[in-house]
Amino acid sequence: MKINYQTFNDNSLLVVRFEGKFCIDRYKQHVLYMKETPEWNSIEKNLVDLRPIVDFKLEIEDIQTIVDIGNNFIKKNILSVQLVDKPMLTVLTHLIQKEFSEYNLKSDYCTTISKAIELLNINFEEIELSKMLDNLEHTF
Repeated sequence: MKINYQTFNDNSLLVVRFEGKFCIDRYKQHVLYMKETPEWNSIEKNLVDLRPIVDFKLEIEDIQTIVDIGNNFIKKNILSVQLVDKPMLTVLTHLIQKEFSEYNLKSDYCTTISKAIELLNINFEEIELSKMLDNLEHTF
């Protein structure tokens, strides 16, 4: 799985885009890596673009693992919005977020960039954010 990401300090925002086959271990490595960056302290919002994921098959245990990573490693109340576009991806994201709510982690999902902008309350134009998602600065 390829992970592209970029922080936008003016919006206290981390944007992450997953590509390829989803891998929980790679996801955890990226979370741990981001926690060590200087920008981490200023991040209050997170946009996760899951649309380029080609294989997001999870077992029930995998959903709990993802929630545990959020609860045990992030340890920060970040508003996270996942951008989805496939039915199965939407269902799995919904199940994960239902579990997140048990830990009081703020999370939502949507299918459009304009809705993501609204949910995150960020100052981006839809076209601008769409282009940025295709050209994020860093690869993990």
